[in-house]
Amino acid sequence: METKTFFADLEHLHEILLWIRWEAEKMSFTSSDLYKIELASEEAIVNVIHHSYEDKGGNVSVSIDVISGSIKITISDSGHPFNPLAQKTKANLDTPLEERQMGGLGILFIRKCLDEVSYQRINHQNILTLTKKHRSTN
Repeated sequence: METKTFFADLEHLHEILLWIRWEAEKMSFTSSDLYKIELASEEAIVNVIHHSYEDKGGNVSVSIDVISGSIKITISDSGHPFNPLAQKTKANLDTPLEERQMGGLGILFIRKCLDEVSYQRINHQNILTLTKKHRSTN
C-alpha cells in the first residue's frame, strides 16, 4: 500500500490527482475507467477541502492499495466530521439543465463512477474508501 499526505487545498489537487492516476495506470485500467477514478477522487478530495476543513486547510492522506484486481483509494482527514455519503443530492434531476444551480452532484458522480464507496469516522478521522474493480474482475 502506498500512502502520501498532502496539504488539503485546491493548489495541491492537481498533484494528488496525478499521483492517483499514475498508480491506477499501473493496473492497465481503460481510459474510461481511469477518467472515472480520477473524477470520483477529485470530487471526494474537494469535499474534504471544502467541508472537513471549511477552506481553512489541514492535511489529507491518500492511500492506494491493489486488492484482488481492484484499486482501493482511501482518503482520510482529521477535519470536522463529514460523511459525504449521508448528504442529500441538492440538485433536482428533473429540472432542465440550464435551470439548475451549480453543484450538488458530486456524491452521485462518485457512486456512479465506482463499484464501492464507504465512509467511517475512526479516532477523529474521516475515512472515505473508493473502490474500482478492474474490468477483468467485474
